[in-house]
Amino acid sequence: MKTAIAKSGGQALILCLLLAGAAALACLLLFNSGMLANTKTQLQNAADAGAYSGAVMLARDHNFSAYANRAMVANQVAVAQLISLQSYLEDAASTRNRMNDRVQSDQARIPVAAPAWFAIRAIPPPLAITSVNTAYRQMSATAVQSIDKLIRAFEKAQQTHHAVTADSVMLVVDDVVKQNDAQAGVSTGAFQLGTTVAQRDKWRNDYTKEHSANDNSNAANRFANVVVNAESTDEFVRDRRSTPLPRWTSATKASYCKGGRPLWTTFSFKHRGGTLLSADKKRWLALDATQGSGSYGCLYMIGKVPVPVFRSLRDPSRTHGQGGSGGAVAGRGGPYNDRNGFSGNPAAARQYGGALTGVPTPAGRRYRNGPGTTLDAQGGLQPTYRDIADFIKPANQSFELNGGQMPLTIEVERGQASVRTSSTFLGGATNIRLDPQMKGSSMRTLSSAHAFFYRPNRDSSAFTRTGWKRADNRTEMASLFNPYWQARLRDRTEGERNASQGAQ
Repeated sequence: MKTAIAKSGGQALILCLLLAGAAALACLLLFNSGMLANTKTQLQNAADAGAYSGAVMLARDHNFSAYANRAMVANQVAVAQLISLQSYLEDAASTRNRMNDRVQSDQARIPVAAPAWFAIRAIPPPLAITSVNTAYRQMSATAVQSIDKLIRAFEKAQQTHHAVTADSVMLVVDDVVKQNDAQAGVSTGAFQLGTTVAQRDKWRNDYTKEHSANDNSNAANRFANVVVNAESTDEFVRDRRSTPLPRWTSATKASYCKGGRPLWTTFSFKHRGGTLLSADKKRWLALDATQGSGSYGCLYMIGKVPVPVFRSLRDPSRTHGQGGSGGAVAGRGGPYNDRNGFSGNPAAARQYGGALTGVPTPAGRRYRNGPGTTLDAQGGLQPTYRDIADFIKPANQSFELNGGQMPLTIEVERGQASVRTSSTFLGGATNIRLDPQMKGSSMRTLSSAHAFFYRPNRDSSAFTRTGWKRADNRTEMASLFNPYWQARLRDRTEGERNASQGAQ
């Protein structure tokens, strides 16, 4: 009996040892699988962080170009405002000088209107319109030239920022990957050269381009239309029609009616002016003109018969009737030779705010004489600006079609030696070590992201920031005129997966 029990105990010990060994192997397998899965997850997170950071850089470059484009548009409008003001002041000073003496004497005969004009006449010389015009002319050229230099600085900044972004994006991506997983890095093999670098270069050279801003291309027309649009320019630039001097109306005694009785005397000044972008987009042209007109009536007695006589004060021999004019140009010097300018100029600005048709005598004289010395020979629209390529024509608001055609796909790897498994802990205990089976000498994963444009026709707090909705309830397509570029991760394509597998 004791012998049987002893034999039975030995068999149980062997079974326990076998079960313990199997359990140990199962634990090692579970440990290795868990460590590999954890490392894989960490590596994927690092890759996603790197790809997303790269796409954020691309989106920021687009937004930088958008802000620069908006700044160039605003400064072009500022140039238009400056030459508009010079033309306006020159016209005001010219009109005052031309009609000064005659109007003073004429208005002296109309007492009710005299205080307004004499109040203007009584302004001290430093504040008089002629002094203001002289002072403005001394600084306007410097101001226009400074703004044009600033515009070209924005133009250069766009080019530099785009080039620097393309050159540094992979350095940033690799740094972000390492910050998320110190043992990982962007692979430097065939996949990077064949896919990642190719995508980056295509984004650099093909997705956005430097377009001409001052030729006859559609791209140049697009920029010019944004500049002269009624939402960019103000009414003072487009159409400066106004009555800069007071209207005279009086039925008091006037010396016009010698031997008769005055019935009425009226006189007013009609002013027109406007600023145009020239047809070739290389000049800003401004013209202003003022013309006076009026009439008076007298009653004469011929015997016992009253005879009314009506006469016009718009007599070419009267200097105040001719009025004055002003002009200005930024860009190529020389005569006007342009009545309507660029086809996109607002209708209100045509014929220089209606000056050539509304006050033809002084305006026509100024048009023939020219706008004067240019404020900046390098003026007009700048040579280039950056925008998406002409072939980018999104069909809808989906990510892939509205600015998302250029992905950035990266392959991230981590060496097998850095992966913590049972062999790392057990060291030389080769008899009980379970070697993890990894394809190749490293663990690899893919991640892809892209920049895209999104400005919907409605707010959606679940996706984008509230307040990005357009006021006109329309969906805006991708461009570099508004900074609504974002970044997002995207699915890897089958071709990218195959390229990664083939590179291992």
